[in-house]
Amino acid sequence: MAVDSAFSAPNALGSLNSFVEALVAVLLPLILTYALTTFNANWIRNVRGKGNPPPVPYALPVLGNTFQFAYDTEGFITKTIKRFGRAPFRLFVGLETMYYIPHGAAVQAMFKHARDLSMKPIIVVAMRDQFGMSARDLAVFERDHSGDEARPLEGFEDVDPAHRVLYQQHRDLHLMLNGAALEGMMGRFVGNYTAYLRDTEIVGQGEEWVELPDFYGFLRDAMFQASCKGLLGERVFEVAPELAREFWAFDQNLLTYFRRTPRWLAPSAYVTRDRALAALKKWVIHAREKLDYRDPSLAGVEYEPIWGSRLMRMRAEMFDNAGFSLDGAVCQDLGFLWASNANVIPATLWGMLNVLVSENLTARVTAELAECFDESTDKFDVAALCAKPLLTGVYLESLRHCAAVTSARNPVTDNFQLAGWSMPRNSLMLSIVWFGAHDPDFWNQGRLRPDGKPEHPVDTYWAERFLEYPNDPASGPVKKPDASIYTTPAKNADKPKTAEDDKTAKPISSTAALQGYFYPYGGGTRICPGRHLAKQEMLVALAGMMKAFEIEILDPVAARHVKPDMRAFPTGAMGPDRKVAVRIRRRRGW
Repeated sequence: MAVDSAFSAPNALGSLNSFVEALVAVLLPLILTYALTTFNANWIRNVRGKGNPPPVPYALPVLGNTFQFAYDTEGFITKTIKRFGRAPFRLFVGLETMYYIPHGAAVQAMFKHARDLSMKPIIVVAMRDQFGMSARDLAVFERDHSGDEARPLEGFEDVDPAHRVLYQQHRDLHLMLNGAALEGMMGRFVGNYTAYLRDTEIVGQGEEWVELPDFYGFLRDAMFQASCKGLLGERVFEVAPELAREFWAFDQNLLTYFRRTPRWLAPSAYVTRDRALAALKKWVIHAREKLDYRDPSLAGVEYEPIWGSRLMRMRAEMFDNAGFSLDGAVCQDLGFLWASNANVIPATLWGMLNVLVSENLTARVTAELAECFDESTDKFDVAALCAKPLLTGVYLESLRHCAAVTSARNPVTDNFQLAGWSMPRNSLMLSIVWFGAHDPDFWNQGRLRPDGKPEHPVDTYWAERFLEYPNDPASGPVKKPDASIYTTPAKNADKPKTAEDDKTAKPISSTAALQGYFYPYGGGTRICPGRHLAKQEMLVALAGMMKAFEIEILDPVAARHVKPDMRAFPTGAMGPDRKVAVRIRRRRGW
C-alpha cells in the first residue's frame, strides 16, 4: 500500500501539471487576443481619435466577434454602443471586417453621402445568403461598378446601360411605386383585400362569433393574398397554390441564412427555401409561356392578369437584358416579394393589436375611420386615411415598436470620411434602426408615475408617441430638455385623449425632427421606394378589418404583454412572440 502511494503521488502531480499546461495553452491566446484588441480599441478611441474606427475587443482569434454578433445581436450591439458612445466601431464577423454606424449624427451623415456610397455589397450578400443566388448570377451584380444613380460613377461612363442593374432596379422601383402607378397598385390591393375579407369562409357569413386562435395568421394571409395578386396577377395562386405556405416557412428561417449556417447543419431550412423558390418559379415560367412581356400591345398597360403589375414585366426585361438566368430572376423576385410583405404585415399587426386592446383607442380610431368612409361607394378614401393624425401616429409607432431593419452602405471612394473617421473603399457599413428607435435618452416616454417610472417606456407601444397636442407640453416624440414638464401636472393631463383632441394633434415624423434615431426605411436618396405603398397598405388593412368585422381579444391582459419576437432580430419588422386569440364576427353596420 505504501509503495503504491509513493508511486501514485508523482503521477497525480504530473497529471495535474499536464492539465494546467493544457489549460494555459488554450486560455493564453484568448487572454492575449482580448488584451491586445482592448488596448487597440482604447488607444484608437481615446488617444488617436481618428483614422480607422476602433475595433470591438474579442477573445477568439480568426472568429473575432462572429458568435456575439450572430447569436446575440441585440444584446451585443446594445452593450457596444454604450461602450463607444456615438462613434462608429469596427466588427470582425465571419472573416470579414464591417463597420457599425450608430444612430444619431453618424447615421445621418451616412445617408447624406449618397454619391460616395453604394448598396451593392449588401444586395450581393442578401441575394447570396438569404435568397440563394448562384455565383454565376451574382457575377452580374459584381461587374456593375457604375453606381445606382442616373449619372455613372467616374470611370464607368461607357458601361452598357443594360448592365447597370443597380441603377435600373432603383429607377424602376421609384417609377412604379409613386404617382399614378402607386394609385393603381393600391387600388388593386384594396379590391383584393376587401374581396378576401368578404369571401373568407374562416369567419363565415352569419352573425355568430368565431374564435380564431391566431389573429396574426388571419391578418397575414389576407394581406399577403391581396399584395401578391396586385403584384403578380390574379392567377398567381392558381398557378402556385402553395406559394403563401412556402413563403412564410421560408421567412421563419431567415436567421439561419443570415448566419450563413451550412446546409448540412440545417438541411430543412434550405429545403424550405428551395420550395419557396420552386413555387415562385412556377409563376415565372407560366407568365413567360403565356405572355411575351415585350409585346408592343402592353406598352403603358399598368396591369394584366398574367404578369400582374407592369413593374414585374419591367423587371423581367431588365433581368434578361442584364444576363441573369431564370433561377437568378426567381431569386430576385423572391427578394422583392419578401421586401413587399415581410415588414409591412408584422408592422400592421402591432397597430391592430394595440387598437383592439384599448377601448379608448378603438373608439378614437373608429371615429377617424368613419370620416374617411364613403357610404355611396362603400370604400375608404386612402388619402384621407393617411392624413388622419391618430392613424398616422398608430402607423409610425408600429414601425418604431417592431422594426429591426438594417441599413447598409459601402464607400466607392478611397479614405471615405464619416463623423471624423475613415472607412476603406468597399468596406461594409451598417446600422440597425432598432437601437435609435429604442433609445430612452431621446424618446418621449410620457409623464412620470408616482414610482418615478415613465408612463410609456420605449419598449412599450404608445399610439400617441409621435403626436404633438397643442395643449400638452409633454407630448411629441422627442424628450424635452426641461425634465419638469414630465413631473408637473398639466390641465386635463390625467384625462384620456378624445377624438376631438386628436383633430388638433400634429404628427411628427420628419428626418430633421428625429435626428437619425428613426429610419425604418433607411435614408437619403436610397430611402425605400416602397414606403408610401407600405403606409397605405397598413392603414387600409386596419381600416378594412375593423369595418368588416367586430373583433374582441379573448385575453386582453395577456395581449398587453405580447412583445416583438426577438428570435427574428435583426431581419426586419418582427411579429408577435406568441399567438393572440380573438373572437370575430361580421359587422352589419358601420
